[in-house]
Amino acid sequence: MTAMPETTGTIYDIGYRHYDGPRLGRRGAIGAIVGAGLRAVFGFGRSGRSKIIPWGAVILAALPAVVAVAVRVLAGDILDLYDYDGYVWNIGALLPIFIAAQAPELVVNDIRHRVLPLYFSRPIRRIDYVAAKIAALAIGLLAITLAPVLLLFIGRVLSTDDLVAAVGEEIGAMPEIIGNGVIHAVVLSSIGLAICSLAGRRAYAAGAVLAVFLIGGVISDSFSENGQDVAAFVSPLAVLDGTRQWLFGGAVDGAPAATSELPLALYGLAALILVLVSWAVLAVRYRRLTA
Repeated sequence: MTAMPETTGTIYDIGYRHYDGPRLGRRGAIGAIVGAGLRAVFGFGRSGRSKIIPWGAVILAALPAVVAVAVRVLAGDILDLYDYDGYVWNIGALLPIFIAAQAPELVVNDIRHRVLPLYFSRPIRRIDYVAAKIAALAIGLLAITLAPVLLLFIGRVLSTDDLVAAVGEEIGAMPEIIGNGVIHAVVLSSIGLAICSLAGRRAYAAGAVLAVFLIGGVISDSFSENGQDVAAFVSPLAVLDGTRQWLFGGAVDGAPAATSELPLALYGLAALILVLVSWAVLAVRYRRLTA
């Protein structure tokens, strides 16, 4: 009986190396998701066509501020085309377009291609993922809700001969400028991502976002024309303008909150409810997806 030949093996070095660098952990993972989300929001790393809507919206949002500053330089204080109170309300039509185009990029593909388990194989939780996506979209929205108003502020200051006096006159509006911009960005990002998380395709998600804002706006305008105070609570943008008026003052012509006789604190409560409901939808949705 012959003995079986002894098996031998060979170890090949195929180039894999052990990682000895720093472990960034949970904070680094969240930062990476936020950074990747911001690149997706503004179309970096994608085709030129994907940059048209976000950058077009940013340019259109800033254009009234540029025109207002130019008119102020030429005409002085005689004519003010835009003020801090009504700027975001007047460019509000750009916000649903921006959200409908960019929010699906942040969540729909991850759900559709079932890559969420890869995210959660890292040291992050569901709440980290959701918070990072909201932060990415909110920071992107600040380019529309905050940056143009800051541009208007800077233009007003620089268009005068006495910069110190101009800063003293305009600085009082800074809490409203920053606060209103951040509130709009956070609330609208939460709503947009909550809607998109329920859709299976980007086209459906975009359509759902536009439907919510456009139908809400139409119903709000209809109610407002009939003198019904409930008008503002149908439109997220009207709710946010009422919240701004409650926190910082200054009614805006044409906004439902300006003609409503309801307590302005109700608008703030409505904005809080919108955020909490959106976060609840996101929490339930991602719990089911990763169960």
